[in-house]
Amino acid sequence: MKRTVILILLLLSALIPAHSGRAETVRAGYTSRDLNYLPFFIARKHFHPKEGLQVDLVSIGRSDVQLQALVTGDLHFANINADGIIIWNERSGGGGDLKVAAGSSNAAPYLLVGAKNIKRIEDLKGQRLGVASLRGGATSILLSYLKSKGLVYPRDFSMVVIAGGTPARLSALESGAIAGAVLGIPYGDIAVDKGFPSLGDTMEVISTYQFNSININPAWAEKNRPSVVKFIKGHIQALRWIYDRPAEAADFLTKELGLQAPYARRGIDYYIKKKVYAVNGEVTLPGLKVNIEVQAQDGVLKEPLPAPEKYIDVSYLRQAQKELGL
Repeated sequence: MKRTVILILLLLSALIPAHSGRAETVRAGYTSRDLNYLPFFIARKHFHPKEGLQVDLVSIGRSDVQLQALVTGDLHFANINADGIIIWNERSGGGGDLKVAAGSSNAAPYLLVGAKNIKRIEDLKGQRLGVASLRGGATSILLSYLKSKGLVYPRDFSMVVIAGGTPARLSALESGAIAGAVLGIPYGDIAVDKGFPSLGDTMEVISTYQFNSININPAWAEKNRPSVVKFIKGHIQALRWIYDRPAEAADFLTKELGLQAPYARRGIDYYIKKKVYAVNGEVTLPGLKVNIEVQAQDGVLKEPLPAPEKYIDVSYLRQAQKELGL
């Protein structure tokens, strides 16, 4: 697995233009070029250079591969769902010590979208659904939502892993490879406008969630605290920039990440209105508590459930906020 991760990173790094004159370089993973990762692209372009930090954003479409890369040191930051941290730490026999260092998306806005022949949630019985991973993140949300509607995995449906986040799941839906999937905003809107049926909004069931976060390996982070703080400072400034300049953020989303302009603005407005983005990079402890409860439902955790603080280290965040005058 380690050799596979290193090979992936080396191949992808060849696609990243070289920079000169940068004193520090760090590598951060991302799953897909969508709203949840928009702050990292904005920070890399507008704010990290001001901190004297070069950030190589590496596309890794699977959270489990990002986690492995974080453990081996091939990534310095894994920007994925906090579920991955919980699962890794608990499945490693108590030896896992990965941490959530800052928040990014503190809710999980998803639409459950079906293939064009699927008219109701009940029609998903016996069908194959597309997911990013078999556990955690959007998959846990999907399972919880369907369970609330009477469909239980694996009794009622099967799942297939599709790397690449929401855009990849939308493509699989369009090709007929799957019968349904949860799609992030605004890709859910794009699918509905193309004639795919909306089967429900998952925020009806899970309204708060530590969905996307900056995750670190203390083995590296503790030796490189200034770099971690600089990375989070750039992240906070990017988040605040989105709230302060929604039109420019939507324009950036269109020009840099390729999302069509009407959907870009619709997505930005939704994330701002629902306060999905963590304004100052805060970790949502109530949301992380829901992550823990969902992992208990999935059988990863057992009673008594741990406190959310077990999985976080906000010392870097607090230092970043202090240096920014927050």
